[in-house]
Amino acid sequence: MKKTISLILASLCIAVSASAQRNSDRISLGVGLLYENGLDTTVAYEHELNYHNAVEVLANGYLKWADCASCGHVCPESFWRNYRSYALGVAYKPCVVRGRNHFGNARIGASFGSDTDRFLAGIHVGYEHNYVLRSGWVLYWQVKSDLMIKGRDLFRTDVVLGFKIPVK
Repeated sequence: MKKTISLILASLCIAVSASAQRNSDRISLGVGLLYENGLDTTVAYEHELNYHNAVEVLANGYLKWADCASCGHVCPESFWRNYRSYALGVAYKPCVVRGRNHFGNARIGASFGSDTDRFLAGIHVGYEHNYVLRSGWVLYWQVKSDLMIKGRDLFRTDVVLGFKIPVK
C-alpha cells in the first residue's frame, strides 16, 4: 500500500513539473544599456507556446542622456530630460537553442509609440537566452537591435538583463 501511494505521488509530481513550462505565462522586467548613451526598461507579458516558442506583449521606455551644455558633464537635468520615448509592441520568439535548464529564442517584433514631439514606430530583431530557476522563475539576457522610424536614433543596439516571474 505504501509503495502504491509513493508511486502515485511520484507520478503526480513528475506530471505537474513536466507541464509547468508548457503554455505558461510570465511577466518580465528587463533593463538595458544602449550604445551611445541610452537606457531602456521593458515590462512584458509572455505566453509560452510548445517547445519554448513564445509570444510577448511589451511596454518599453527609452531614455538618452547627454552632457549638459552649462556644466559640461551629465547632471540630473541632462540625464532625465534630454530625450525620452515610450512604446507598446508585440514580439514573436521562436526557440533556436534548447538545453537542460536553459533555452534561447530569436526575437522578432514591432512597436509603436511616441517621444515628446511625434509618433514613432520600431522594428526589433535580437536574441534572448533564458535560464530556468526553481518555481518557474527565469533569468535572461538579450542582445537586440531596433530600427526606429521617425526617432532621434534610427538604429539602437541594446544589451538587456532581466527576470521573468510565472503567472499562475
